[in-house]
Parts: sequence; C-alpha cells; structure tokens
Amino acid sequence: MKKIGIVIIATNAYFVLGVKFIKRFAHFHEGDYDVQFFFFSDTDPKPYLPDHINVKYIHEEHEHWVHGTDSKFKNILLLEQEDVDYLYYFDADTNVIKPFTCEWMIGELVGGEHFANRDWMRDKKGFDRYPKSQAYVPFDTTLPQMYYYGAFFGGEKYEVIKFCNILRQWQLQDQKIGYEPSVNDESYINKYFHYYPPTTVTQEKFAFHVSDKSGIGDTRDMNLPIDHIKQDLLKYKNSLINISEGKVYEV
Repeated sequence: MKKIGIVIIATNAYFVLGVKFIKRFAHFHEGDYDVQFFFFSDTDPKPYLPDHINVKYIHEEHEHWVHGTDSKFKNILLLEQEDVDYLYYFDADTNVIKPFTCEWMIGELVGGEHFANRDWMRDKKGFDRYPKSQAYVPFDTTLPQMYYYGAFFGGEKYEVIKFCNILRQWQLQDQKIGYEPSVNDESYINKYFHYYPPTTVTQEKFAFHVSDKSGIGDTRDMNLPIDHIKQDLLKYKNSLINISEGKVYEV
C-alpha cells in the first residue's frame, strides 16, 4: 500500500483550522492509500483527534504569520527520511467537504491552478517582478503562463524534497538582501512552476476548498482568542466536526 504524507503548518489561530482539516480529511478519505499527517504547530493536536488518526507532531512557533507561511520549505525538508511515498502540503485553512480519493493529486510533482488564474489574473499573473529577487519572472516572458496556489503542492517524496530544497535556497538568498517576495512563498512556487511546469490540478479537478477561515476572525492576528474553540474541539474529539462563524459543530 502506498503511503501519503500530508503536511500542515498550524501555529497560533491556525491550530484549530488545522485540526478541523485533519479530522475532515481522515473522515472523507476513501481508497487504498495509507495517510500519515505531519503537523507543525505550537500545540500538540493529538488530544484533539481520534486515536486512530496517524499524526506526527513537530513543535514549531511563529511570532508573525509571515514566518509561518515562509516555513513551508524548511519544514518539508525535515521530512526527507520519513517512510512515505508521497508528500503533499495543504494550508491549514483548507476544508474537505465531501468524500474523495487521492487520485486527483497523484503525480511526480503537482501544483494546483489558482482560483484567480482565469479570473482577475487572467491577463496579468501575480508573479514577483523585482529583478533582484530569486522569485523574479519578467513581464516579457515568452513561456505559457499559469498561476498556482501556494496553498497546495506535492508529489513523489524525493521530487518534493528536491523542489523544496531549491526554493529554500532562493528564499535564503532573498533574505540576505532583505527582500520578501510579493506573495511570500507562493512567489517562489510560481517562479519554479513557470520554468518547470508540474502536473497541474485544474480548478475543476481540485477537490477541496482553500482559504476557509471558518469565521474565526483574522487568522493573521497572533493574539486572536481561540481557547473557546479549542475547548469545543476537545469536547468533540471523536466526532466529525465543522467550524462556522467561529463555532464548532458536530456533524
């Protein structure tokens, strides 16, 4: 049986959304893949999850939301020796809404078409345009243009490790000149995919909802109160839940 590793970074307020994602992913997942979750957070998720869910907790703290989003590549590189065939990163505020199999995401290196790619980014993609940045894509590029999510990527483990290693080096080089790309880690992802196109999951085939904040408030606020939500998550430890308008509901 092939094994899929699912990576979640869920510090501060994102913790409750990460727990929701794992519970709903595990509940709705169908098929033959064995799933292992890797949960980077300042809070251990295990007391909030059913015992049968296979989750490894890696302690991580962030003092700003940018530090969280920029930690994707370095954190995934820590998983090189893990016993999985595939690695996939999902933002913690991703929501699973119906039964699914994993076939839609399987590939050597996979990216997801951004929901705005054919909308407000149709004629002007959100690439980073600062020439000194490692994320730079020129306006006059002659290559086909597709804009990808930073909220999802993955594929065969060693391909993902190679991908993240390159992007981490780009990130470190930009940090040396004090530059943060226009869309943070997403800018590096799109630079790489522009020149080395991945297997693309189109909008129509993308099985989950991205950027579902569940009405809990401004998740970029490091002081956003979530203790009441955490208490409800403990109450419903063994139940399928959803979060709406900042409240936990048993489904």
